Amino acid sequence: MNFSMVELFALIMFFIGLYGLFISKNAIKSIMFVSVMEIAVIMYWIGIGFRIGMLPPIQEFLSEDIAYVADPLPQALMITAIIIGMAVTATNIIMLVTLVRKVKSTDWDTIKEASLEED
Repeated sequence: MNFSMVELFALIMFFIGLYGLFISKNAIKSIMFVSVMEIAVIMYWIGIGFRIGMLPPIQEFLSEDIAYVADPLPQALMITAIIIGMAVTATNIIMLVTLVRKVKSTDWDTIKEASLEED
């Protein structure tokens, strides 16, 4: 496979976010690493939809230039993904604030112990 630099960077960024998510002991850092993974996926799809020399899909072009027009579908889907990602991050932060008020910690082990004590 021939990856562009944007796609390669996005893949590396995704796996850095995944690694950070697995080793993170802090809930705030976990939310940040999930956001990094979301951004990496968006970058990857934008990189798939565009190549150097392609024309933007919104400008006028001749019928013989149709092969050199960037596909607008990945761009439209990624705008939607950005909005959904912002909503998910906001929801995670609201849930974290509620949890911190109750447990008084952002450490996953402390949160787990507090939830086991309630049961």
